[in-house]
Amino acid sequence: MSQNQVLIVEDSASLRRIYAQYVEKEGVLVDAAATLAEAHTALDSKVYQVVLLDLRLPDGDGFELLKRIIEHQIKSLVIIMTAHGSIDVAVDAIRLGAYDFLEKPFDARRLKVAISSAFAQVAKLNFAPVDLAEKRERETFHSFIGASPAMQDMYHLIERAGPSKASVFVTGESGSGKELTAEALHKQSARSEGPFVAINCAAIPKDLMESEIFGHVKGAFTGASANREGAASKANGGTLFLDEIGEMSLDLQTKLL
Repeated sequence: MSQNQVLIVEDSASLRRIYAQYVEKEGVLVDAAATLAEAHTALDSKVYQVVLLDLRLPDGDGFELLKRIIEHQIKSLVIIMTAHGSIDVAVDAIRLGAYDFLEKPFDARRLKVAISSAFAQVAKLNFAPVDLAEKRERETFHSFIGASPAMQDMYHLIERAGPSKASVFVTGESGSGKELTAEALHKQSARSEGPFVAINCAAIPKDLMESEIFGHVKGAFTGASANREGAASKANGGTLFLDEIGEMSLDLQTKLL
């Protein structure tokens, strides 16, 4: 098997060296580009499994390179990295086709996890080719039924977001399928063999919510007659879905973070 290769597109020479050192320790071949022009030239000459892409570059916007990779079906997974991160930017990047999103500053461990996950996904895609025309016309997807353009867009977004280790915020009116979306994201993830644990934050009394999520030991409070494993522990290695998280108290949301 050929060695995995990464292209780092970053205008800061010091950051290019740091990121390259992080990745090279994993036995990965690394090339670097300081501008969009250099990145385009690199992609013309070599196939990279992963592209680490900064959004702010001297000669343009990193989204331009992301669009080229997606539109030309270049077989590279793109991990966006930017110091100007926001939820909107992350959503836009994933929607366009980015695999993952890193907000600077990030450490070696976070980068290695993202890179390793991307390599695993590349290997999975190489062994499971899919007919693109068939995907565009799907009438079902996991537990969903629907073939409209809007549903196709959602299927595509779930496929892109699922393999990422980033948290996902699902919005929609009651009954629109938020839990189905969470289950589909779980099934598309590398954690699909792990547990899927759903908690309805609106259905559990506020004074019991912390125990429900984190668990408790016998005697921790009145009525705690036995040790109880929390949902966060039960979901270890899988996915924890917190339905109606807006109903959770702000103090507990802070603890959860």
